[in-house]
Amino acid sequence: MKRYALRILLGVNVALALVLLWMWIATDGTVRNVHWQPPEPRRSDIDGLLPALPAVGSADTQRFVAMLDRPVFSTTRRPPPPPPPPPASAPPPDNLSTATISGVYAGGGQGGIIMLIAGKQRRLRMNDNVDGWVLNSIQDRVVSFTRGGETRTLLLPRAAVTVYSGAPRPAAAPPGGPSSAQQPAAAPAAPRPSQLRATFGGTPP
Repeated sequence: MKRYALRILLGVNVALALVLLWMWIATDGTVRNVHWQPPEPRRSDIDGLLPALPAVGSADTQRFVAMLDRPVFSTTRRPPPPPPPPPASAPPPDNLSTATISGVYAGGGQGGIIMLIAGKQRRLRMNDNVDGWVLNSIQDRVVSFTRGGETRTLLLPRAAVTVYSGAPRPAAAPPGGPSSAQQPAAAPAAPRPSQLRATFGGTPP
């Protein structure tokens, strides 16, 4: 029994060896499956992966309009009123139109002005801003402001000069004395330079 089993195992091994030789060696003597060959590309069907969409059909829009005109969840079955229009923004006050120049000064290598605007005295230097108006230039008594390509000029008024006569008031006539009409009128005294007084803030001549 053992003698036949050994022969059977040898026959099986020989048969397996022949099968391996047939799988690895071709008929022309070359070894099979030695060089790797890339597989053929496979095209993916993307359209087939997407779900089918329903066809576009015509809809009766009159029903939607009726629902908007008579909403279901409204007690009055009427659409809400449109929102009120936004209030128109009032234009900013033009305080520069009523402003007046009180004086012009220069010092420290940079000039400026003193002006009365909106009832307050303000001191401005070059390129300072007043309600969007920028102080652009000072030429003698002319002051220029610019805003968005628009130019506005203000003029410094000249001082009004008044003369103080210096004449004393006439004294009251004593009782029973001669009337003031009989007394000769005193000649007005000539004004002296020290009696001149300048008042600023007047109107230009």
